[in-house]
Amino acid sequence: MIGLKPGVGALFSKWYRLIVMFSVSIMSMLTDILDRPPIRHKLPQYNTFEDAVELFRTRKRILILTGAGVSVSCGIPDFRSKDGIYARLHVDFPDLPDPTAMFDIRYFIQNPFPFYDFASEIFPGQFEPSISHKFIRQLEVNNQLLRNYTQNIDTLEKQAKIEKVVECHGSFSKATCLKCSSKFDGDVIKDDVMAKRVARCPNCKDGVIKPDIVFFGEELGKNFHTQMAIDKDELDLLVVIGSSLKVRPVSLIPFSVDHNVPQILINREPLSGYSADIELLGNCDEIIEDICIALGGPFVDMLEAHRRFSVFQYRAGKSAPYNVFQTPN
Repeated sequence: MIGLKPGVGALFSKWYRLIVMFSVSIMSMLTDILDRPPIRHKLPQYNTFEDAVELFRTRKRILILTGAGVSVSCGIPDFRSKDGIYARLHVDFPDLPDPTAMFDIRYFIQNPFPFYDFASEIFPGQFEPSISHKFIRQLEVNNQLLRNYTQNIDTLEKQAKIEKVVECHGSFSKATCLKCSSKFDGDVIKDDVMAKRVARCPNCKDGVIKPDIVFFGEELGKNFHTQMAIDKDELDLLVVIGSSLKVRPVSLIPFSVDHNVPQILINREPLSGYSADIELLGNCDEIIEDICIALGGPFVDMLEAHRRFSVFQYRAGKSAPYNVFQTPN
């Protein structure tokens, strides 16, 4: 074996480390570039609230993408705000390696106890749909809704009677044993969830039952990809409501449709890397209420019915939404 001259080995090692560091830097840059969503250029003819109202009035194949922001007023916290689920998990479950581990399939398989200790706070059946859900349902009644793609797992879309819905990240409505793959209705785990104990399979007697929520590390269902492949060529308006557009592949929907299709963002804050044609920023429900009033007709009727129901809920001892005593003007 031929040896290296004195000093050459050290020099070679130094250069080797530099090459490795350079390669890692290049790979990191490439990964960062590939992770960025495609660039979408704003359509200049759409800008104002009035433009948004006119689009809602005239478009017939509206695709709506909803995130946690449409359910916050229902009593379900969002995930990423300073008071959201992840912030609370960081405090309430300090042993979690990261707050997102609560919804990581690898961590759940290893230790399902934290999830079942927490799940009662977001389990369906405790909440009522918001005005945002009912607005989407009214669009469907008017034959204007192409599809509602929801990132939420609370099943409030079904409770609002929205039929054209794709639950992108699954829901609590179904559950599966991780050991024997037995399928169950979500109600099978309700008592365990409310008692904060891990649900065990009644068939194999040993397996842990997991709700059919898409955890980090799991693939989205085939229905999402199949339906989106059809809908992306059919829509004539895309609306994002209450989503941070952080989780792929759902976050790529706005970048997957024809660039001439107008897009509206209704959200608490603007989103980095996403240029909607119209941005309506603030409380989602308040903005939707303003849109309903501007549209008039059945939208105002629906809004008034929602407010009457909210007053009833308040008088029955449940929390009142922020604006139940406000009337359309």
